[in-house]
Amino acid sequence: MKRILFVSESLGEPNHQRGIFHFTRELARSLNAEGHELTLLVERTARFRSLRRDQRRARLFPENEHSVELLALYRFLGDVGVNIVDMRSSMRKTVDWVRSRLQAILSVDVLICLAQAFIGRAMRGAVIANAAAVFDYLPAELEHLKLFHKFRLDSGIYSYQELSALARLPAPRLDVSGYDLVIVDSPTRIAMAKNSRARIVGVVHDLLPITDIRLSDVATHLFLFRLTTTLRNATELLFVSEYTRDRFRQLLPKFADLPGKVVFPRTRFPAQLPRREPVSRPTFVVIVSYEYRKNLPTLIRAFAKLPQAQLVIIGSLGRASIVRRLPENVTYTGFVDDQEKQALMGDATALIMPSLAEGFGVPIIEAFAANVPVLCSDIAVFREVAGDLAIYFDPLSSASMRDAIVEAIATERALRDRIAGRRDELIHRFGTLTHARDILAPCPPRGESPVELHFAPSQGRPNPAVGAL
Repeated sequence: MKRILFVSESLGEPNHQRGIFHFTRELARSLNAEGHELTLLVERTARFRSLRRDQRRARLFPENEHSVELLALYRFLGDVGVNIVDMRSSMRKTVDWVRSRLQAILSVDVLICLAQAFIGRAMRGAVIANAAAVFDYLPAELEHLKLFHKFRLDSGIYSYQELSALARLPAPRLDVSGYDLVIVDSPTRIAMAKNSRARIVGVVHDLLPITDIRLSDVATHLFLFRLTTTLRNATELLFVSEYTRDRFRQLLPKFADLPGKVVFPRTRFPAQLPRREPVSRPTFVVIVSYEYRKNLPTLIRAFAKLPQAQLVIIGSLGRASIVRRLPENVTYTGFVDDQEKQALMGDATALIMPSLAEGFGVPIIEAFAANVPVLCSDIAVFREVAGDLAIYFDPLSSASMRDAIVEAIATERALRDRIAGRRDELIHRFGTLTHARDILAPCPPRGESPVELHFAPSQGRPNPAVGAL
């Protein structure tokens, strides 16, 4: 049994809609199933302090009782709010953002973190045992918290890293002695004061904050300083695709010799092929957030000229304007839990991935697990993930998208049969059973890839105008 610490903003703060969350949640499930002791790093906030203070004043609980802190933790991590449509003006958004940053900077917990960073003291947060049994029930989106045996609470650890990156202040130092493995699931500005045996694994999902020119300068600045800290602390790197690994070595050759390996994101494959409910007309799903690279407007234009087909948009758009202007055959569900997402995808004619750039593309393997055909952009990383099991289109052309959709409608049965025929291969490559093993295995020698199984080469080449993104 290994003692494993997860340093994960995607799990340690309410953010359930990202691919990073999916990757880390499935990894935690796999490690938990093998009997390892998992601890999740969570930021201590004023909410915890207030509830703890009330607990002491009430004098109903023993001094070492953590039930109220657990209640605050679960409520905080369940406060997702991803379906709220942002109606604020640009000026109001800026003012609110500045106000929230000032509140964070002046909070007691961030000031504690700042003081400890300046004097170089490693943070040793309070550790509380998990006891999900104290709750009458857990919402489906919080079931993953039961995988963790312990929660470690450190003051302002996630909020302060943003301030430290923007103002170039010392990074907070985290005492990770006593752990065999520390998984940092995305670039994080937290320095590790480690013992000699601890493995620090930094996960690199993509380099889009550097290469995507549509992102703000602030986002790029934050990412660069977070990534720099992670690279200096990591004993090894983990890439979610060969494409991401190759891009990393191309853009950051200084760190190309840092031990690393490719471990794909995983998903759960049902024991039996899911049954599809009949639909009145061809229905397609797309799972997106409102980022330029997700390329949603081009897809909507394609469906505006395909009244015979229906498009269901799943995800958090966060903008009212695009929701108000949808064609009649396009439906927006907002963010939905995993069960509802799987139901919508399982009934669909196909999944569509119109992205201009990605680090992997988790919805593709979720579609394969549901035996659902996939239509996706002709970019290098999708070729790597989907191989010859997908229909590809030019993401810059709505006409090319329409052609792919028409082809999928005409060949749906053949596409499903092809995916079903390769199910064993898909489970071996993307199933959860080998996730923990691949993470815990030592990095292979430079030049060797841990990926043993590859799809048959697909026809055509990635669109060079897009693949360079």
